[in-house]
Amino acid sequence: MMSRNFVPGLLVSLIALPLCVAISIASGFPVLSGIFTAIIGGILVSQISGSHVTINGPAAGMIVVILDAVEKLGQGNILLGYKYTLAAIVCAALFQVATSFSKLPEFLRKFPESIIRGMMMSIGLIVIIKQTFVLCGIKAPKVGLIELAAHIPNAFRGMQIETFSIGFGAILFIFFWKKFFEKFSVFRFVPVYLIAITLGSIMASYVNTAFINIPSDLGGALSLPDFTRFFSADFFFATFSIFAVGSLETVLSAIAVDKIDPKNRRADLKKDLRGVGVGNLICGFVGALPMIAEIVRSTANVKYGATNKWANFFHGICLLVMITIFRDFLKFIPTCLLAGMLIIIGFGMVNLKLFLQVFKRDKVDFVVIISVIFFTLKVDLLAGILSGIVAHLILQKIFPSHTSHGLDQH
Repeated sequence: MMSRNFVPGLLVSLIALPLCVAISIASGFPVLSGIFTAIIGGILVSQISGSHVTINGPAAGMIVVILDAVEKLGQGNILLGYKYTLAAIVCAALFQVATSFSKLPEFLRKFPESIIRGMMMSIGLIVIIKQTFVLCGIKAPKVGLIELAAHIPNAFRGMQIETFSIGFGAILFIFFWKKFFEKFSVFRFVPVYLIAITLGSIMASYVNTAFINIPSDLGGALSLPDFTRFFSADFFFATFSIFAVGSLETVLSAIAVDKIDPKNRRADLKKDLRGVGVGNLICGFVGALPMIAEIVRSTANVKYGATNKWANFFHGICLLVMITIFRDFLKFIPTCLLAGMLIIIGFGMVNLKLFLQVFKRDKVDFVVIISVIFFTLKVDLLAGILSGIVAHLILQKIFPSHTSHGLDQH
C-alpha cells in the first residue's frame, strides 16, 4: 500500500512546489516558508491526522489573514511583522490543539455553508485584486481593498508588457490545459503548473522582469517567533483570525475530501484538527506558514490514485528532496508567473458559476454571501465572517421556513 501511494505523493509535490512558493511571497513570508510547511504537513502531520487522503500544506485561503497580520503587527517592518506573526501562529496552534478535544470540530461541520462560501469568495477576490498588480509589474498603492480594485485599470494602463505577457500566458496555458487536455487519460498525470513554470521561466530569461529571491542556505531561511507584542490587541486579533479561518478551512477541506474518497471513509475531525494544530505549532517555531488540510492538492491526490495517508507522507519527502537538491533552480522563477497561478486559484475560490446558482435558487444565502464579501473588503475577514453570522441569524428569523445548509449537507 505504501508503494502504491508514492506516485500520487510525487505528482502532488510537483504541484505543491510552485504553489507553496507563490503563497509564501503573497503572504509576506520568506520564499521557502510554505515549502517547509508542506514538508512538516506531509512527513509529520500525515501520521497523526484523522484524514485519509488529504494533503496538508499552506493554502491561498490563508494569504489574506497572514499578510494582514504581518502588516499590522510589523507596522511597516515586514521582518518584525513576520516574527510577530510566527508567535501568533504558535498561539493559534495551541488553541487548535485545545479545541480539538471539544465539540468545536463537529460544530464547525454544521456551520452555515453560505458564510463559508462568502469567506472563500472574499479571499479569492482579494487574491485576484492584489496579484493583478504583481502580474502587471506595478507596485500596488497603499489603499483599502475597494479603492485598490478601482486602481486596477491604472495597473493595466501602466503595465510592463513583458511581465504581463509571461504571467497572463501562464494563466491561458493552465486554463486551456485544464479545459481541453485533462479530460484525456494520457494527460492525467501531467503536472501542468510545473510545465507552466518551466516554460514561463525560459521566456523570462530573455526579458527584464522580477525574479524570486532564494536564500543561499536552508538554515538562513528559518526563523524563531517573537512574542514581544503578545499583550497587544493586534496580536490577539491575528491569533484569533489564524485560529478561526485555519480551523474552518481545515474542516471544510476534510469534509470535501471525504466526498471524493474512493473508499467512502469519513475523517475524524477532532483528530484532524489536532494534527494540524501540532503541525502549526512546529511551523510557528521554525518560521513556516500555517497549514490546513488543502483542498486543491487533496483533490489532485485522489485523482492520481492515492489510497491512504502515505501519499501525503511521500509528498513531504519529495519536497524535502527537491528543496535540498534543486533549490537553486527556484531563483529563475519570475514573480509574475506565481501571480498568474494565484489568480487562477483566486478565480476558483470566487466560483462565479456557484455564485450565480446561489443567486437564482436561494436569495437568503445570496444576501449572506454578499454581506460577508462586502464587510471583508471594506473592513477585514473577521468582520466579514461576523457580519455573515449576524445576517444569517436575522434572515432565519425573518424567513423561518428557510433551510440552513451545513458543510456536510451536500
